[in-house]
Amino acid sequence: MKRANSWLLAALSAAILVTSWASSARAVIPPDPNNAALLYYQAFITLPDLDKGARDHIAEVARGTAAPSEKTRKYLEECHTTLSFADAARDVQVCDWGFRYSQGFEGMMPYLAQIRFLSYVVLADGRIRALDGDYKGALERCLQMRTFARHIGDDPLISYIVGVAVQRLGYDRMVEVIGLAAKDAELLGWLRNELATPVNELLSPVTPLKIEKEIAEDLMQVSKRDKLLAALTAPEHRDMAKFYASADEATLARAKQLYSTYLTSALAILGAAMPYEQAHRELAGLVNTVDANDPSLAIARFIMPALGSILSARTSVEADVSATKAGVEICLQYAQKGRFPQVLPADLPKDPFSGQDFQYERTRSGFVLRCRGKDLAKDKTYEYPFAVK
Repeated sequence: MKRANSWLLAALSAAILVTSWASSARAVIPPDPNNAALLYYQAFITLPDLDKGARDHIAEVARGTAAPSEKTRKYLEECHTTLSFADAARDVQVCDWGFRYSQGFEGMMPYLAQIRFLSYVVLADGRIRALDGDYKGALERCLQMRTFARHIGDDPLISYIVGVAVQRLGYDRMVEVIGLAAKDAELLGWLRNELATPVNELLSPVTPLKIEKEIAEDLMQVSKRDKLLAALTAPEHRDMAKFYASADEATLARAKQLYSTYLTSALAILGAAMPYEQAHRELAGLVNTVDANDPSLAIARFIMPALGSILSARTSVEADVSATKAGVEICLQYAQKGRFPQVLPADLPKDPFSGQDFQYERTRSGFVLRCRGKDLAKDKTYEYPFAVK
């Protein structure tokens, strides 16, 4: 019995030793990055050294101005590692780029240009997948732009603008693929569910404007005037630079007060639930004149961001989302019944520029959804052509 107990004790000790070793071995290996920016940075540095012609071609394919080709496929094969890092980043919630907020308007953001090109690589890969008949893979690439936009973030303001551009490009290509897959009810049902899943895709300009407000107000004092003057180097800024160079503390204090009042009112308008045209009209009415004889007013007006364009950016993404969801519903009817509806089905998402149903027009190749309201900042009406294969 004593010998048996000795064997049992030895076996238990060995088991404990093995378990302890296994646990410590697992603990030695750290987890993968929990910050998507670290993965994106690795995607940037693994981009192949493509010449300008190759980069331009990839961008044109992603924008839809050039058809994907074997040349595209060759370039993208060189981007395999880059795409794998981008895919890994897609599954990470947190994304902190390490922007130096303390630097204010002087803060450098080189990653924005890099991620813009990375979005071209991802979408060009999506178009190759569509060319090969892999419509789900192509749609997944388009949907990835929603994650890109969330990861880019909505602060500071330039990040928001780039995020909007990336999202809109993704929806442009998604409309194209939906037309190609218009007969596949199962795939369209999957896409409908994906589009219904909240991903914080509609970034808001409110947070970046609040950050911009704090930075600008901090600079409107004589002791920091040189930082503002350093940014006014373009020829069209020379007259404004003279205002800053001669402005005293009282002039800048009044400019700061005017600017704060204007931007606070703008934030209230952007945060309110009001029709697009009304919001555009009220934003335009905040600072619609510049008095060259009033330096404070001129300075406040100059620093104010283009509020109409910011409202336009937000509303254009809303229009893309609504039109894409409506297009999926129309194509589902086509997949199920073999024909497109004669009139626009009821209860589809609305055109945010007008608050009304999209204008629906059947065409020889499919159908077009057209906004009834105009983007007043660009004097443009958006339309979404769904061309069926």
